[in-house]
Amino acid sequence: MAMIAAFSMTMVSCSKSEDSDSEENRLKFANALTQNSTSAAWEGYDQAQRKELGNWTDEDQDYVVRRFDRASTTSTSGTGLLLVFENNYKESIKESSEFTWSFDNDQLKISYRKSGWKPVYAEYRTQELVINGNSFSGYWFEKTDFKYKFSYTKSSYNKWPN
Repeated sequence: MAMIAAFSMTMVSCSKSEDSDSEENRLKFANALTQNSTSAAWEGYDQAQRKELGNWTDEDQDYVVRRFDRASTTSTSGTGLLLVFENNYKESIKESSEFTWSFDNDQLKISYRKSGWKPVYAEYRTQELVINGNSFSGYWFEKTDFKYKFSYTKSSYNKWPN
């Protein structure tokens, strides 16, 4: 019986270490984020949500294009630009901010340069962030009672401001 328990504990810790934060896992996620390149853009909706009395309530929804850049295909951090549009036709930019992105333990963190915008974060190895080829979805948490639910697709947007 002790042998079975020891074996079970070994199996749990093995699978736990494979699923842990590591430079290899960060690089794998960064490669997916930038489509195995030094830059990639994603577009879709950000749905602001606020937690009230234990339930998430939808607030504003914005159409966005978000570009992630990095210095090389082996970098696990970089910069980017978020454009918020009036609608999905991408004719008029409502607001924008440059940002930096990096990993901090189990989280991908985005820090915006625009005054008043708070950093957002998400666990990159859980269902908080999911990248499958041409789609990227999940939740950006600003704090424990405020988050952005998002659903993006790969974007070919190329009218970036200077």
